[in-house]
Amino acid sequence: MQITLPCAQCGRPAAAFTVHAAGEGDGLWRDHDRIERAGFMGVVIKFGSLESLAQLFETLRRHDYETLRRLDADFIAFHCWECGKDYCEQCWRIGPPEFDDGFYDCTMGICPAGHEQMVDD
Repeated sequence: MQITLPCAQCGRPAAAFTVHAAGEGDGLWRDHDRIERAGFMGVVIKFGSLESLAQLFETLRRHDYETLRRLDADFIAFHCWECGKDYCEQCWRIGPPEFDDGFYDCTMGICPAGHEQMVDD
């Protein structure tokens, strides 16, 4: 299962999601069921049962961002909560990492419409 969500600003991919069953693909995690998000601030991998990952994938396909936000807001950080639109990494103005007492805290970004939000925590 694979889906690519386009950027509302330029049409390039905002993020691409692929569900892999254990044994599929290459790399360190090939022995585990997983969903991978690529194309926005690197690759993010979530693990779980194939059934739960398929449900997550269907939630993405339906663009049910409120449910996804409750599950893991970082996983859909390409989505602007004020605009309700998806933007690619090139269209976001992503700021430098922020630190608190020497430890990574978060990264903020500004969407093309000027809305600021956390894009990594």
